Order: sequence, then structure tokens, then C-alpha cells
Amino acid sequence: MFCRPTICIIDKTNGTFNLKKVVAMKYMCLFISVVVIVGLWSCKKNTVAPVAQVTIVGKWQLVKQYSLLVSNGVVIDSIKKTKFTDNDFVQYLSDGTGYYSRSTPTGPSLNEFTYTIKGTLITEFISIENKGTPETVTILTTTSLSVHVESLVPDPNDPTVYDTEKDDLSYTK
Repeated sequence: MFCRPTICIIDKTNGTFNLKKVVAMKYMCLFISVVVIVGLWSCKKNTVAPVAQVTIVGKWQLVKQYSLLVSNGVVIDSIKKTKFTDNDFVQYLSDGTGYYSRSTPTGPSLNEFTYTIKGTLITEFISIENKGTPETVTILTTTSLSVHVESLVPDPNDPTVYDTEKDDLSYTK
């Protein structure tokens, strides 16, 4: 019987050394080792960065306002504004309430409201009027919010007539 430092295999039928079986065993051990290493490697835990949840909750700074005043289907006035202060914001709280703040010549104007969300429609209820104003969310990401609002407002020349005001507001967090 001849032994190498590896594995000695003796054929049981005639008691001789079988080199083919030794080579086959070496490949089998190599194959099993590779399978075990690949198996252990695949168990490595990947730490994926958490995906930020997109939500309307938070403080949104006003960055752009585009408004149209429409009377009988005709645009009678338009405003495009891009300069705002830190006092121009809307803040949505998780309990369904929120605040609007606007800069005025005498200081910030703060209004409280409650809101409901259904799909892309936000309905805000001003506490003084207790009347809902629907706003359609056109963009909502972790850092951007854009809404479209249409409401009836008294005509500046005749308060007995109502015109449609269309506002597109853009915010950033």
C-alpha cells in the first residue's frame, strides 16, 4: 500500500491503489469546498440604505407662484412670483392640521387649517370659514411639492360677480 499526504484509496476487490479514484476524490472535495464557500458568501447581509418615505407632512417653503384671474373664460390678470421670505410657507402636521404663513408689509400672517387627503386631492378647511378648498397635488417628492388650486373670488371691479382664481404653487422642503 502506497500513501501520499493526500488520500489513500485501496480498491477492495484486489487491494491495489486506484489513482482514478484519488483524482476523483480531489475534484469532489474541491467541488464541495466551492459550494460551501459560495453558500457562505451568499449569506452576507446587504445593508441597503433606507428609502425615504414620500409624505406631505412637514414644512414646505414657497418658491414659486403662478396665478391667473379668469372672468367668463378670459384671463383678466396674471401674476408670476419667485421671490419669497422664510415666512412664506405651509406646514402639514401628521394629525391633519397645518399652518399657512405669508409675508405681509406688517409681518407674517399665520393661518391654521385642517386637511384631508384622498388620492392626489388635498382638501383644506380654514378655521374661520370652515369651508373646504380642494387642492390637486401635481408633484410630491421627498423635497418638492406642487399644487394646483382653483377657487371663486370676488371680481375686483364688481364684488357681486365672482371670478375664478387659478393658482399653481411650488414648494421645497
